Amino acid sequence: MKRIRLYPPLLQGIEEALELIFGQGKKSDQAVPALLKAHPKWGSRDRHFVAENTYEIVRNKRLLNYILEGAASGEPGYRQWAAAWLILKGYYEEENPFFYGVDPVKVQERAAVSAPEIRFSVPDTLNEPVRKELGEERWYRELEAMSRPADVFLRVNLHRISRAKLKKTLEEEGIFTEEVDGVETALKLRKRSNLALTEAFRKGYFEVQDAGSQLIGALLDPRPGELVIDACAGAGGKTLHLADRMENRGRILALDVEAPKLKELENRARRNRVEIITTRLMDQHVMAAFHEQADRLLLDVPCSGLGVVRRNPDAKEALTGEFLENIREVQAGILKNYSRMVKPGGGLVYATCSILPSENREQVDRFLAENSGYVLKEDRQIWPSESGFDGFYMALIGKER
Repeated sequence: MKRIRLYPPLLQGIEEALELIFGQGKKSDQAVPALLKAHPKWGSRDRHFVAENTYEIVRNKRLLNYILEGAASGEPGYRQWAAAWLILKGYYEEENPFFYGVDPVKVQERAAVSAPEIRFSVPDTLNEPVRKELGEERWYRELEAMSRPADVFLRVNLHRISRAKLKKTLEEEGIFTEEVDGVETALKLRKRSNLALTEAFRKGYFEVQDAGSQLIGALLDPRPGELVIDACAGAGGKTLHLADRMENRGRILALDVEAPKLKELENRARRNRVEIITTRLMDQHVMAAFHEQADRLLLDVPCSGLGVVRRNPDAKEALTGEFLENIREVQAGILKNYSRMVKPGGGLVYATCSILPSENREQVDRFLAENSGYVLKEDRQIWPSESGFDGFYMALIGKER
């Protein structure tokens, strides 16, 4: 077992973050930044240590509870969770009071013999319906892949800079990347860095975007001069990719039901020097106004998010069989109603960040069976275990003339 000096303020920081999340009900992506902001004197390595381990403890809560049932004295609390997790990662100091009451040998033993649903910390309310749909072998294979830390990918704005030039530019700032086979716009970071401080980021040369996600914009393949609608735009990661592929020529209408997300998209578009995006809140009037007007339509629909759970450690607890049923109905309604904005001869991409067939190909088949005049041209499922990317599904659907 490694013996690495663990400073008390950092250990206390992890415990404090867990209190914010589990004691006060804050989401991880709110609690961790708030904690780091409260400790501005921590260095980058310290901040990374606290953030990474907090997220991983949240992600592995069920496993840690199981381990501590037989490896801790007294009622397990946030400190014991943190201690057990650090032991599993090889951080341990026998004389450090932080680890008192947690047996390091039993921690390792219980982790080794745990069942897959425990080892990957999947609640039974999620495990059972997904295991039934995907099959045990596929489900646990994907869970294992998604239990590993996610890589950081950049999407190069090719109308602003070439991939090779951006790679060299970042190297000059001490940030090293490698090209991603099969994704012409993607670079992968070799080591996590504060990208927002780089001159390349300020100039809008790149966005942080998973390589699998970048394939969605490539499949839609919008052309300069077209009218493109991103009907579930959110904060606009894919919208900006569409604008880049259009060389900032044409028009993109970015729609969403949440105004703050569209405001963030507007800010990002300014940094990217993108001028062709117009944002609007989605409603029935928009759908009527743009009936059969769009050359291309992107439907990146709400979904379970099962393909990106390693980036959202709170997600597994919220997913249940009932939630999956409800979200499938939402998806079907969006695909049926929003598709009417595509002009004859145009096309749309239906996309999710899910690995479930019931959210993906089965939704597309249902739509095609119930709506004439559309044809499936191509679809693709991105599996984390096979790609190293997040999990995505995408289907290109053409509308007949």
